[in-house]
Amino acid sequence: SNIRPLLLKKLYPYLPQLQGSGSSMLKLFFGYRLSETESPIYSHLLRWHNTGRITNHFSKEIKQGLNGNDLIAQYEEQVKSKIEGYSPLKKAQYIESSVFMSGYLLSSQGDRVAMGNSVEGRYPFLDHRIVEFCAGLSDDLKIKGLDEKYLLKQMVKDVIPSSVLKRPKQAYRAPISQALIDDKCGFVDEVLSVFRVQSTGIFDDHSVSNLIKKLNQGTAISEVDNMALMGMLSTQLLHDQFIERFRPLKNNEIREGIVRN
Repeated sequence: SNIRPLLLKKLYPYLPQLQGSGSSMLKLFFGYRLSETESPIYSHLLRWHNTGRITNHFSKEIKQGLNGNDLIAQYEEQVKSKIEGYSPLKKAQYIESSVFMSGYLLSSQGDRVAMGNSVEGRYPFLDHRIVEFCAGLSDDLKIKGLDEKYLLKQMVKDVIPSSVLKRPKQAYRAPISQALIDDKCGFVDEVLSVFRVQSTGIFDDHSVSNLIKKLNQGTAISEVDNMALMGMLSTQLLHDQFIERFRPLKNNEIREGIVRN
């Protein structure tokens, strides 16, 4: 299709890799199981597939331990009866809110970050009465074509400038490889050194080294590469903090922590 690539560029104007890219680049990233629209988890298949490609970097032992388990297929079987009869949008919303909202977004990027800095967040749009009201709305009041949050925008169109209402949606994103690889402090080289990777045993050191080499060259870096880098760094740091150097707190340390807080 000559039109679909243009649609993807319109959906993701903030991804520089897509602007000016040929259809082969778009197909490589977005062309996963496109025709399986009857799948109850169709809306999330692409995201999980691209994120799951980090398994290519796992060590042989970890791959063997997975034993071919397909967690996505297991989740599909678990959820299909719950969302049977839902519209495609409502299926996507159910998965997003039940899997990502509390278990990931609010936990890792909301509450933990805020409370770790003594801030208790209040999120008006997560008020249960608003959620219940919105759950009963028809799809065309939530999104019209590519215009998301349609009803909300109609409510505030006389209050918020048109330039804000009509601008393309943009995710909050960090320049992952660009920032980390260009930073010459040695953080990436230390955490993902051959010795550290082999010692942890989760990732294959040759695969990790090849990725770092590609990122250092700075050419043809994909979103999948960025996700792999961040996944590796996060896993290595968690392993170091909670396994390699983990030390249970003593009772007096727990009491002192409670008093300080």
